[in-house]
Amino acid sequence: MEPIEIEIKYPLRVPLCDAADYANDHGYSYTIDFLNRTDVSSSSASGVVNDIKQRLLYMYGRGDPIPDLVLRLEADLPGIQSITHNYRVRVEESSSTPLSPDFGLFWSYKRIDFSYLALALMLLPQMAQVKAMAGLINRQPNERFYALEVPLKAFLPGFALARKYSRKDRVKYALPWSDPILRALSLPAAERAPALASYMKNWCRIMKPLGWKPVRDFSAAAAERRGTRELLFVHFAYEVALAVCAYDLDDSSFQDHPYYPRDVVAHYRAHLRQSRDGWRAAGVGAGVPIELPPPLKKADLSKSKRKGLARWIELASDGDIDATDAVIDQVGKLRKVKELSELSCALAENDIGIHADIKDDETLENQLTQLCAARGLGEFAAPDEPPAGPARCEQLLLAGAAWLKERGYRLLDLDGDDDAWHAVLVKTQYHDEFLALSLQLAVTAREPSDIYG
Repeated sequence: MEPIEIEIKYPLRVPLCDAADYANDHGYSYTIDFLNRTDVSSSSASGVVNDIKQRLLYMYGRGDPIPDLVLRLEADLPGIQSITHNYRVRVEESSSTPLSPDFGLFWSYKRIDFSYLALALMLLPQMAQVKAMAGLINRQPNERFYALEVPLKAFLPGFALARKYSRKDRVKYALPWSDPILRALSLPAAERAPALASYMKNWCRIMKPLGWKPVRDFSAAAAERRGTRELLFVHFAYEVALAVCAYDLDDSSFQDHPYYPRDVVAHYRAHLRQSRDGWRAAGVGAGVPIELPPPLKKADLSKSKRKGLARWIELASDGDIDATDAVIDQVGKLRKVKELSELSCALAENDIGIHADIKDDETLENQLTQLCAARGLGEFAAPDEPPAGPARCEQLLLAGAAWLKERGYRLLDLDGDDDAWHAVLVKTQYHDEFLALSLQLAVTAREPSDIYG
């Protein structure tokens, strides 16, 4: 195909590339050119609709103004309805089995489809358009996606959720980014936004299977080395934006993230929250209890082949595979830990460690309570005295260590030689191994009873 000259008029939203990279991306050029043609009827219905979806994502990434995206969505809707209707007619004319009335050309557990639908829910100005878009989703048994239909119910009054949702075929590409959203929305209202903020810190890592990379090389030399062209990564955290809009959450702690579509959320709040969705009370969302995903997959610590720092983190995470990988991505595969504060902060950010200022007893208590709850140990009853400050922090660690020891875990203080508290929980059976690894990594791990009180 001949190169296509496409003008990039606005500042790009997509990080890690420039206008030349964008204009020369093969997938972008093909999609935009294909949909500007008039002879698309010979292509498959799903292929045409897929290009329509992809076009909108490219438009957002290249910086098109929000009003232009709204116009694009409004223009797309009748076309997709027509393509779907014609597809249904052709199938039923050639088959003795009628097509299910629940069939649609949007598989909402696919990332492109989910992103397009999320943008539509946050941008289309009329409730009738939202209802029409919902009618394009494939809602046949085993094709419905809970993580899309829960927020959809917050935008479409009367939308009926299914009794059961399949998780088959979603494990690798959909559940890593959808399950954390459901877990966040299942929390008490005050805890939802912090949970989403924690998720956003890991967003780029979670997107790696979908093509995110910290560096992209669009040069011809790089393409020759790889044997294929570099492709743009045009995904954004639409799943987070959709949850924020559906449940009226505070996004101030993560709205500066380069992949968070803050302008879409701002448009929704300014133009649609009251005019289109004023029927929904603030903070109610879908108005139904969230069905929690199954527990996170954990490694069998007795069979793991991780070594060094990776094994040390794995033991501190109690086998949480995602959290272990996230911390390694943040700090690297170190042979010696020269800066404990960085490692401790990474552990705390991924909810597998304690990292608190020397006077911040509130943060320390919250982190300790969460670590106990994540391991299914019940609620840790913190001591009443002292009331605050470093003395209370010491007593929290001492009381926590004693409480955990009775339940098969050891709480270990990590000496950072600084004005902060650092600590981890480790199963008692791996206590000696963890201490040996700590010595190997130049980390001083101690029992609170040996140093406090």
